Amino acid sequence: MLKDVKETAAWERSKGEFSIIGIPGIILSIETFVNLQKDAEKILGIDGAAVIFYQAGKSANKRWINYFGKEWGLKDNKFIQALQNHYAELGFGTFSIEENNKNELVVKVENSFIARGYRNSEVPVCHFLSGYFAGLTEVLEGNSIDAEEIKCAAKGDDCCEFVIRRVD
Repeated sequence: MLKDVKETAAWERSKGEFSIIGIPGIILSIETFVNLQKDAEKILGIDGAAVIFYQAGKSANKRWINYFGKEWGLKDNKFIQALQNHYAELGFGTFSIEENNKNELVVKVENSFIARGYRNSEVPVCHFLSGYFAGLTEVLEGNSIDAEEIKCAAKGDDCCEFVIRRVD
């Protein structure tokens, strides 16, 4: 059964534990997340950090999507709508998905938590979300998928936009 995030969050202060939907987690500020990314960029370079954060997002969301699929028992558009609501509640921003004329998916994110925290950049910075959307699509379609951020609010674009393609 689908529940709001607040209905599934649980704290066990005596053990120092927190979970959402029964899965152990932590609460991390946007500032801390963005500082992790910026520190990785200083150490690994922008491209190296991008690969790490992309892969982390992809791996994490593949696990979550498989779990949500079993837990919620929803399919197709109802499943996507549930994900949109869930991630908006968690503070990721809001997203919409469309298909373009090249048979690719385009995900638009309004108020991306990464762009919001990163602020000013000359290049797209939402690598974690790129990986997240690639992982989501891989699980749902069963194909190898790649995602690329082509617009980013941290660069001054009106939203963050990701193009999702099959990998041949």
